[in-house]
Formats: sequence, C-alpha cells, structure tokens
Amino acid sequence: MVRVASRSTLRLVSDEAVRRRLLDAAPRFAQVACDELVAVIVGEFEGTSYVKTIYLGFEVAGQMVAAAYPHPDGLEVALRLPEDHEAAGLIDATHLTWRTMPVAYEVREATQVPELLVLVREAVNRLRSGIDNV
Repeated sequence: MVRVASRSTLRLVSDEAVRRRLLDAAPRFAQVACDELVAVIVGEFEGTSYVKTIYLGFEVAGQMVAAAYPHPDGLEVALRLPEDHEAAGLIDATHLTWRTMPVAYEVREATQVPELLVLVREAVNRLRSGIDNV
C-alpha cells in the first residue's frame, strides 16, 4: 500500500504510472527522450506535463509547446514551431491535428535526443518572447 500526502501527490503517482504504461512499448531511447522532455519543460521552464490516452502533453504558461507520441520504433514529438522552420528532421504534423503545433520531430535513435531538446527550448523561448507565430 502506498501512502500519499495529498490528492495532487496521488495524481502525480497515477500520472507517472500511466506515463510508464504508455511508454512501455516504446524503445528505451524514446523513454529517455520523454524523461528529458520532462526535465527541460517542467524542470527548466517550470511548465507542466500530463498524460492523455495516446500522448504526453507539455505546456508552459498554459500553452501547449509539445506533444509526444510513443511508437514501437521511436517517438514522434509535435512542436510549437512554424511550419516553415528549417531544422533538419522536422516533418509535417497536420495528421496530429494540433493547430498550434504544425511540425513534428521523429526520434528514431538516441543520438537525436539532443537535437529534439534544442527544438523544444526554441519553441518555449519563442512562446515566452512573444515571437510565437503559429
């Protein structure tokens, strides 16, 4: 039996369990990438992370900045960056139906995680600086 101090603690325990189940079928590097997303968005930028049925959502100041979709072969991360962004590796994300996140970055190996984090930091900094044009 696990004791929790409050309802918010209970929710965190529950969200973590759901997050781990969602990531269960994903490769280890995708799980590490999600942990890094949490560290950057929640830790560095004081944002929030939550679990939905098929994705992990990430917000800063109440605005979505990323949504991670685990797959058996990797991780697809929709990002709050303009659709004409020139970063290598970005793909069209209109199939994910996020109006404010028109592009995604696909993580297929561990070496791609640092580039993902660069793009995430850029998305948050664009939002915070007011040059967010998506």
